[in-house]
Amino acid sequence: MSKDRAYWISQAGGWGAYGLIVATYYMYVLGDSLHFGLRELVSILLMCVFGFVITHLFRAVVKYWNWVKLPLIRLIPQVLIANIVMGAAYVTLSSISERVIGISEQLDFQWNIIFVAMSNASLIFLLWSLAYFSMYFFRNYKQEEIERLKWEGAIKDFELNKLRSQLNPHFMFNALNGIRSLVDEDPNRAKTAITQMSNILRNSLLADRAKTVTLGEELRTVNDYLNLEKLRYEERMCVATHIDEGTLGVQVPPMMIQTIVENAIKHGVSKQVSDGFIDLTTYTDKNMLVIEIRNSGNLGQPDSNSTGFGILNTRQRLELIYGVRQATFDILQEKEGVVLAKLQIPTKLQ
Repeated sequence: MSKDRAYWISQAGGWGAYGLIVATYYMYVLGDSLHFGLRELVSILLMCVFGFVITHLFRAVVKYWNWVKLPLIRLIPQVLIANIVMGAAYVTLSSISERVIGISEQLDFQWNIIFVAMSNASLIFLLWSLAYFSMYFFRNYKQEEIERLKWEGAIKDFELNKLRSQLNPHFMFNALNGIRSLVDEDPNRAKTAITQMSNILRNSLLADRAKTVTLGEELRTVNDYLNLEKLRYEERMCVATHIDEGTLGVQVPPMMIQTIVENAIKHGVSKQVSDGFIDLTTYTDKNMLVIEIRNSGNLGQPDSNSTGFGILNTRQRLELIYGVRQATFDILQEKEGVVLAKLQIPTKLQ
């Protein structure tokens, strides 16, 4: 519903309710039901019309002079003064209308009666003002909250896209080096490697459009990447996987596991003269998907897994997608010669 439509409905409904309350008060509280006739009904209708028009003019003043932008220390006195003026105008118009339609024989200018009538009218307009400004500020607050969430979402999307784009050059450099060494030695294996690389690049491009993919899709990318790396390291690297079939449908950030595996090879396997290995395990623990990647190496050695862009990238992406402390990524020395990278993310994305 538009703001103007909501205003007109509230205005008509509010003053209509006020008229019913006044009529009920005259008929039953004061006990004048036998004297409540057409003239009294017309008088109440005119009172409602006067209130409707006066408050609408007040709204026009508020909008024209942009009172809603004033600090409270200036807004409150101006509203109070305006309510007194509106109360005086309301009492004057009501008295004249009662004289015209014959309810009052003459205008009564007793100051005590005028003061009480103006006080009551000003109180009614004060309640109207409180309702109007409260609705305005609440609606404005909601709109600002929506804009803030949209802005945060835009920033988050920008940061995620920036992080993804930083993955690709590092990956392409390593993969192309592996393929280049095969072009002359083994053309058939080179063709297979090119196909695997094209799959990885396609998935990498698609990853820029998706916040998450299934674990099964991500593991296919990882498998292609490992096959390319095995061409480079040959017997220096053994690969083992232990995949829980029940985890394959869980949503994970695209290219994240590939980044961790790439980091494990770069800082672990590549430092080994022989007996390098990568061991990939997935399982669920309560409501968390656990992905464990073990590699040969030691954290204490230079260029260990504990540093590097890939680690910071992974933690930033997890926080952006799942929120603070909702997903974790840790690297530790499980035992001598074995480094463990452990990724835990919720099985259901909120």
